[in-house]
Amino acid sequence: MFVLKNAWTAMMRHKTRTVLILLVSLIVSACSMFGMSARYSYESAVGPIYQALAPNAQVSVDRARVMASKGVSDEKQVDWNEYNISWSTWSKYAEALDGVNVSFTPEYDETAVVPSAEGQLQPVNGSNFTVTGFYDAGSSQNGPLGAYTVVDGEDLGFDQTTLTNALIPKSMADKNGTKVGDTINLAIPSDTSKTFPLKVVGIYTNNTDASQATPLTGNDIDPDNAIYVSYYTFGTAALTPTDETNNQNALNITFKLNSLADYETFKTTIRQAGLSDDYDIAAPKVTAYENDIQPLKALGEKLTPALIALWSAGGVLLALLLAWTLARRGEEIGYDITMGVSKPRIGWQFALEMLLPGLVGVLVGYLGAGFGTAPIVAKLTTQVHGWPLGNTIWPCIWGALGVMCVVAIVCWFRSGLYRTSTLLAARDGSAAQTSADATSDAGSDAKEA
Repeated sequence: MFVLKNAWTAMMRHKTRTVLILLVSLIVSACSMFGMSARYSYESAVGPIYQALAPNAQVSVDRARVMASKGVSDEKQVDWNEYNISWSTWSKYAEALDGVNVSFTPEYDETAVVPSAEGQLQPVNGSNFTVTGFYDAGSSQNGPLGAYTVVDGEDLGFDQTTLTNALIPKSMADKNGTKVGDTINLAIPSDTSKTFPLKVVGIYTNNTDASQATPLTGNDIDPDNAIYVSYYTFGTAALTPTDETNNQNALNITFKLNSLADYETFKTTIRQAGLSDDYDIAAPKVTAYENDIQPLKALGEKLTPALIALWSAGGVLLALLLAWTLARRGEEIGYDITMGVSKPRIGWQFALEMLLPGLVGVLVGYLGAGFGTAPIVAKLTTQVHGWPLGNTIWPCIWGALGVMCVVAIVCWFRSGLYRTSTLLAARDGSAAQTSADATSDAGSDAKEA
């Protein structure tokens, strides 16, 4: 109790020093916890999580490059159907990928231009429809005009039991008075005297402004004239060319890959297989992820130098506060020794004057950062949370304990190095000064104890 009471008395008498110790420890501990937790999230985001992405690789026409090469400034001046990729070309790319052991799952959609039949359903604009056949439900929400929502009826089926099902846009249904359950007849492109029937199972609207959507290949699609079917239906209606080298349809294939490494191999391989520079290769999932973590990445790249600067400044301030705590304590040590207090207990008292406010600051800083880091990091990205995990909490705790041990050791050394022989040293004429020292802060602490 003697040591604790003396330390508390000294802390209360030197409130400025005590508050500074508390504030420095709080700021350094809170910033350290936040910085290390955010850095962990950053390193995870650009490391294991990024590498584990399963990219969905797509090939699209580089419209800006093509327009520049043709010397035109308006996209409508280019027949983009010239850049459609045929089944035979896609097959060549698939064989090349198989040759380098890149596994993939294909998803595809194919769009054909279909003329309207006399006396039947009519387009909202012009004289042609576009009919897009989707491989599955996933590809249907990643089509030429983006995602859609069925506002009446039901969505497409993707097996052979739904061969006649179709979705039509609401604008087309409104113009023609078409309802769910009605049958529509479209002309067969190769022989417009014949038609094929489709049952309207649903009416849809686009989730975004479809007029702004740019198809990967082919000319722009009028969203008011776009009919959706399954790929089974598309083939049954003879909309797929029998010649696999024919590229009259806009055929888009998404390659669902297993890893980022496979994506890099994919890009190299299909370029070597003949894909020209007029086409871009992209992975929307990877692009979306990179955009999502960009704020965290911008912060993460600055965290290591910021932490070094923080710890350096904190170390300097701690050393100054420690020097302040131990400065001019010789008379106090001598007085306590004459009162029968051992040097280790004196050193422990000095240490407590630093450790008690420092411990409070560390606890408050760690708790504040522990609860505050997650929501802060969550605002920077939706992919990686910012909870301080074990591998960030424990380094902070061990670091704080290490600093406390150093402080305690320095304080013990300070009292231990005091030469007791000076207690019996001959006094000179400065008796007044000695008397004043005897009533110094240190002596007062000992007497009160």
